[in-house]
Amino acid sequence: MSKGGPKLLLIDGNNMSHRVFWTNQELQYKGRHTGVLFGFFRQLIFLRKKFPEHFMVVAWDGGYARRKAESQAAVAAGIIPSAYKQPSEDAKAEADPKKLEEMESLNTQMNQLRDEALPMVRCVQAWRQGIEADDLIHTYCLKAKKWGGEAVVVSSDRDFMQVLGIGTEVTIFDAMKGETWTTERFNLEFGFDPSLWVDVGALQGDHGDNIWGLDGWGPKTSCDYVRQYGTVDNIIEAIRAKEKKSKKEQLVLDSLPRMFLAKSLKKMDEVSQVPMLVCSAKTSQALYQNFLELGFMSLLRDVKLLV
Repeated sequence: MSKGGPKLLLIDGNNMSHRVFWTNQELQYKGRHTGVLFGFFRQLIFLRKKFPEHFMVVAWDGGYARRKAESQAAVAAGIIPSAYKQPSEDAKAEADPKKLEEMESLNTQMNQLRDEALPMVRCVQAWRQGIEADDLIHTYCLKAKKWGGEAVVVSSDRDFMQVLGIGTEVTIFDAMKGETWTTERFNLEFGFDPSLWVDVGALQGDHGDNIWGLDGWGPKTSCDYVRQYGTVDNIIEAIRAKEKKSKKEQLVLDSLPRMFLAKSLKKMDEVSQVPMLVCSAKTSQALYQNFLELGFMSLLRDVKLLV
């Protein structure tokens, strides 16, 4: 719990933008798509009311240089057939015109958020070239504990379960579901420490990010083995000690490079020189005018919560 240090509200900007985009996809004002902007600001107002003592940090993806380099090297070595997030990149290039139009609308509104709208809000935007938002948020969680504070991570991305292993100072809040995860809840539901979540990922992989796990190792099997043995190193040691091994267990021993690569790709990094928590004094007039121009009449009364 907090010992008097800063209370941080760490918002996964890309995750929230995508979530509100599909919820408000049809929203327009004077021929302009505004669903992402409206949904994002509505969520910020909701979060400000729910966490009035926390300072908002909105983190954005700036690429994934380390993971891309590691996975491309593994492809060249024949360890995996395709690199980190490669299928999603290929899909963008091959998308049908309607899908491309949707993505263009999403990206345009996200740029407006970062460059025009959020600078009017009392928050810090965190972005680093080649670094994912997950790593920035993970770093802020570590700093919050070091500073004697606390952090609430706002995202629906289950990769963040690993940050609960930092300590009780860190919680996760899914703003779309209104669901909170704590270290205690994770331990009760999964039966192991959240720091071992990356070991689950090392076994099962992640289809969404194109992280290659072990064939046949789904969430149940992976969690069962982590629950029983702990880290992948402990699992390997336990399997090697068995006289008779199942096909799945033998696959672990036959796929060590793939498994250790998956763990490296799943594990969040600590980033040096993250943006410091500094904000300038602002007035509500500019943001109020911006909401008028966008047609966000239902949000006008809460503008002062954001500045």
